[in-house]
Amino acid sequence: MSDVTTSGSSSPDTSRRSGERPDKPAPSVFALSMALGVVVFTVVTVIATDFSLAGIVEDLSRPNSSFQGLINLDWSQVTNPRALAAFVETVQMAVVGTIIGGFAALPLALWASRVGAPNAVVMWTAKTFNNIVRAIPDVLWALLFVAMVGIGVLPGILALIFFSIAVTSKLTSDVLDGIDMGPVEAARAAGSSHTQMLRTSIVPQILPSYVSFLLYNFELNLRASAVLGLVGAGGIGQLIDFYRGARAWPQVWGIIVLFLIVTIIVEQISVMLRRRLV
Repeated sequence: MSDVTTSGSSSPDTSRRSGERPDKPAPSVFALSMALGVVVFTVVTVIATDFSLAGIVEDLSRPNSSFQGLINLDWSQVTNPRALAAFVETVQMAVVGTIIGGFAALPLALWASRVGAPNAVVMWTAKTFNNIVRAIPDVLWALLFVAMVGIGVLPGILALIFFSIAVTSKLTSDVLDGIDMGPVEAARAAGSSHTQMLRTSIVPQILPSYVSFLLYNFELNLRASAVLGLVGAGGIGQLIDFYRGARAWPQVWGIIVLFLIVTIIVEQISVMLRRRLV
């Protein structure tokens, strides 16, 4: 009995004191290699692009009309009817683009997943379409639609629809990868059709996250719509481009400040709603 006790007390598991920390693991060769690669790539890129902090400081310290416009920005743009009408148009573009694109993104996200697609052909088609949509940035979509349908709100809305599909379908697909498969298997065992299984077992699980993604996408669309207007796709961006062409920098910065205020308000409302959904 004493021999058993003695041999047990000398085992590696029991010889370590309870308060002693475990040995520190050796550094990962892969992680060190990746870190070294990132550093080398960054240095090479900085040299190739002639990036210089001193040059940036020197350029910004020179007198320029744009910076003078920021100092003397036109606060009357906050109450300018033309600017307010352009903001209303921008919000309308973001709302329409988010709703249409978000609703189209839900089935595309479902069909692009193994659990949601009815067959391999549908899954491959949905994945290919989503990849193509994500590969084209929103500004390029706007340029393409401006060339197709002309200058105005319509190309901006079409660009935001495709941008919403790209963002919402990607985020929703990521959620689908982590759903509970228990309800899905139960629906299949009960003899439910594929559509019934999606409606009763998958959609209820992803619905809160999906609505949260729609709100987040609306914030992105509101910001993107201002940029799309610079290429003729309607909204506040067209007014900014008009003042920029006239080199009326105080008016440009006045509209930017107004846009910043509107964006912050919308973002806070969206964050509050998304927190209630989680």
